[in-house]
Amino acid sequence: MYCLTWDIKIGKYSLKTLKEVKITTSVLNLSDTATITLPGKYLNAWVEIEDKVQVKDRVEIKLGYDDKNETEFTGYVKRISRDNNSLVIECDDALCLLEKTLKNAEYKSITLKDLLRKMLEQVDPALKVECDYDFTYDKMVIFHQTALDILKKVHEDTKANIWFEENTLHIHPCYQKPKGEVSIIYDTKVNVQSNELKWKKLSDKKISVEVIFVDNKGKRQSRVFGSKDGTKITKYVESSSESDLQKAAESEYGVWNYEGFEGNLTGWLIPNTKAGDSILLRDRDRKHEGIYYVTGVDIEFGQSGAKRKVSLGRKFVQKPTDN
Repeated sequence: MYCLTWDIKIGKYSLKTLKEVKITTSVLNLSDTATITLPGKYLNAWVEIEDKVQVKDRVEIKLGYDDKNETEFTGYVKRISRDNNSLVIECDDALCLLEKTLKNAEYKSITLKDLLRKMLEQVDPALKVECDYDFTYDKMVIFHQTALDILKKVHEDTKANIWFEENTLHIHPCYQKPKGEVSIIYDTKVNVQSNELKWKKLSDKKISVEVIFVDNKGKRQSRVFGSKDGTKITKYVESSSESDLQKAAESEYGVWNYEGFEGNLTGWLIPNTKAGDSILLRDRDRKHEGIYYVTGVDIEFGQSGAKRKVSLGRKFVQKPTDN
């Protein structure tokens, strides 16, 4: 019998009581969030808590069984409120730090990694960037914009998977293929409480992606990827290099078209699955085994138990090998 345990720190204080925690993480929505709810029976202690916990205090949430807790969220207090005789502490990840106006600037032929590094240096030198998305802007103008505005533009232009982990901003190609063996395994007959999975065939949906670059003189360059007779999707980007156009087209195609399961599954806290991970999914009824990218994870932890809902992205065509 497993016993639920937690270690939650807000500022310099640790929570000794808890009603529930809800955490939402995603590589698609930029910001990760957490909501911490304290039980109503501690109403008389709220004034003391509210005096100690302040907006923008750092938050670290570790959850697990039998004191074997794993970090599930790091961020900052966004709002403190009362709801149905409970004290609710709403938190955002480090993305909230990017709501800072940058110096006006114009960059030419700048890589995505260099752009983000320059941006984060103005926000907080402690912030780091891990970017393996090979993308170059011919021109980038920053004028009365926040770092968050720029990151949203990057997300729209590239469709890259973007998320914060601790104080590191991750930028990776959509549905990046894992290296080596995948150690996280879900079996629908073993460690899945419930699921909302549907099988999707490539033949069910034909997609044609056209990526277009238009320069200052109106000259167009484009790349097309996918089925010629498929549903057409058009995307404008700000890089004219042939490799960037091709990568953007393939990335967008991956968002719209894949074969395998789609949907989500719900398990327990173990295995410790995070947004951006890859999992091995087994379904014995369909006699299917495949590796899937995890786009998001929702955690509910509290007096009634704990569960982790895992949202799937595309299925990789082949199992990864060490390289």
